Amino acid sequence: MRIRTPIIMAILLCAAFALCGFAQPVQPLPRVHLVTTGGTIAGGATGSLKAEDFLTLVPDLAKVARLSVEDFVNIGSSRMTPEIQFTLANRVNELWRTDPDLAGIVITHGTDSLEETAFLLDLLVPPVRPVVFAAAQRPPRETDTDGPRNLLNAVRVAASPAAREAGVLVTLNDEIHAALEVRKTHAIALDAFKSPWLGPVGYVDAGQVYLMRRPARHVTLQASTIEPRVDLLTLVAGSDGHLERAAVAAGARGLVLEVFGRGNVPGGVMDAVKDARAKGVVVVFTTRTRGGRVEVNEEARTLGVISGEDLDGLKARMLLVAAMGDTRDVATIQGYFAKLAGRTP
Repeated sequence: MRIRTPIIMAILLCAAFALCGFAQPVQPLPRVHLVTTGGTIAGGATGSLKAEDFLTLVPDLAKVARLSVEDFVNIGSSRMTPEIQFTLANRVNELWRTDPDLAGIVITHGTDSLEETAFLLDLLVPPVRPVVFAAAQRPPRETDTDGPRNLLNAVRVAASPAAREAGVLVTLNDEIHAALEVRKTHAIALDAFKSPWLGPVGYVDAGQVYLMRRPARHVTLQASTIEPRVDLLTLVAGSDGHLERAAVAAGARGLVLEVFGRGNVPGGVMDAVKDARAKGVVVVFTTRTRGGRVEVNEEARTLGVISGEDLDGLKARMLLVAAMGDTRDVATIQGYFAKLAGRTP
């Protein structure tokens, strides 16, 4: 039986439609913006790496996202200041406003003050699209550096739809942590960044992002400025208030005191707090144990002392730095701490 040419052509056309016309279009990779600030992750053998250098150092980045890059600052994070951190937060907000197609932002940072910078951004950047911090405990000049893997994972997280509305995140050692909860717990260990009481919010395994939970506690402040003159002091056996008085005399406008246990404060320190409050200095109590919630007694409440709830001293200070840019009303600031502690009115 002879098959006519028109029938053959029809069969071939159907095959072509099946292969081409109905094939799924290739989706472009998500776009991620890399912002570098220096730190150990950028500690190259012949000087600090620039943003462009990371693209060469970690070629697999191009398989995960379409990257644009930006050198913001190039400093060790022990030199980080609230002013630089605030400018970085404003830059991130500007990127969100001007680039609606941007999937996420990755920020490389030194480990010394990473938890402070990440938390300040968590307070000042709306948690719509992911901002992910990456860092390293070992510089790229060492053969066992952890920087490339941490950076690649950060880009994976920033590109992932699962990370949307999760707030600012931090990833090292294949773990993903919330900025509110994470802290540096060891000077040199690769697993130095921990969330001691709640654990990581997720992890990266075999190149896949797994977000197990979302931080339920969040505050976004509309800060037009900040108050960098906030000092953090830890009470010790024998504290008598002279350091608190010295801080106020030196120009501190806010004080965060890491007090004993649940909220115990020696009389001499309370006298110094009373004098500080009389001069308009905002005072926050948090526990020096770095775990558990502080209770402010009646005397301290009468003075207008704010309970830092369960925030550690570093994060309580950053919240005060951000909040005091717009208000010194202790009730308003106390409300921020309460919300971050998960306490409802």
